[in-house]
Amino acid sequence: MAGKARNSMMVQARRKTEELAAKRREREAELHSLATDYHAATMMAEATVEEAERQAAELIAAAKKNAEAAVEDAKETVRKMLATGETRKGIAELLDVSVSYVRSIDVAASKKPKPAADSGGTGAEGSEESRGVGVVSGHEGSDH
Repeated sequence: MAGKARNSMMVQARRKTEELAAKRREREAELHSLATDYHAATMMAEATVEEAERQAAELIAAAKKNAEAAVEDAKETVRKMLATGETRKGIAELLDVSVSYVRSIDVAASKKPKPAADSGGTGAEGSEESRGVGVVSGHEGSDH
């Protein structure tokens, strides 16, 4: 009878071990699934941030290009004001900018070579003189 009891206990022990092993496999499968969910979520978060940064960079680049065009428009307006014969000081006071800013635009305009009819441009647009000084408001400078 001791042999039957021992066999019965071994069968029960084996069932218990198999049940525990099955529960462990289920838990492992669930953990693997959750780990996959975690990694998918973090990858999505990184991709979202990278896309937002890419879009922001494009937006900033476009804004800078538009701002450069607006600054050039403003400088062209100052050149037109100078062409009316108004003094640099008068224009500076009217625009609330420094005389040196108006002078920088005037000097840059006078240093630009006039394009010849056959040259198609001189390449001076990207030169330092053509860009002038970036001060567009306030009384920076002491030559008022």
